[in-house]
Amino acid sequence: MNYLEQERQDALAVSYVLGSMRGKARLRFQGLLMQHLSLRQAVWRWERHLNPVVEQLKPVMPDASVWQRVTIRLGWRALEQAPPPQSRSYWKETFALALVACLALVLLLPRLEPVVPTQVPAQLAIVQNSQAQALWVVKWEQQQLKVQATAAVQPLTDADYELWMLPENGQPPISLGLLPQQANTERALPPSVNGLKVAALAVSLEPKGGSPTGQPTGPVLHTAQLVQL
Repeated sequence: MNYLEQERQDALAVSYVLGSMRGKARLRFQGLLMQHLSLRQAVWRWERHLNPVVEQLKPVMPDASVWQRVTIRLGWRALEQAPPPQSRSYWKETFALALVACLALVLLLPRLEPVVPTQVPAQLAIVQNSQAQALWVVKWEQQQLKVQATAAVQPLTDADYELWMLPENGQPPISLGLLPQQANTERALPPSVNGLKVAALAVSLEPKGGSPTGQPTGPVLHTAQLVQL
């Protein structure tokens, strides 16, 4: 079974959210949720769609005879103590409510459009020197920053290159960490950049280990613009 098909994921997610998926099937599906992000997103979408519908249903209290039959079945009461069976009206009412709920879902589901999570487009910047040689390739994607150093980067032993984000609103530069002098690196973006528009990226020369103040202390060597991919 291909669990990555959108229609199949939606069908499984609806069954899981409504509780009609039970037993081994539910346990197996919970294992798949740990493996596939798209399945978890489908469950989240349908929970947002269906939970408000379920919350509007009024709770139905079972007839007292139901509890009595349960206690007898478990051996908590003797059979001769059980009262005579009552009318089946309770079960008819319960069935009617369930039927109404199912009809409501049938009418509602075709109108529900799955909510697609907002994806922030990836952005790319190429930091160049004065000879237009590429030094670093910076990829800004979701909450991750990926940096690839090129062979044109001049290695330093007593200092470091530090990358900065320059906010469009004029706030002070925000450090994005040290730049690799070779190979590549990947790190999470700091929470302080959330919600801010980027005017440019900048590279400064800092003491070994980075700026001691949280702001650029050395000369700004390079700047670069992020371009949407």
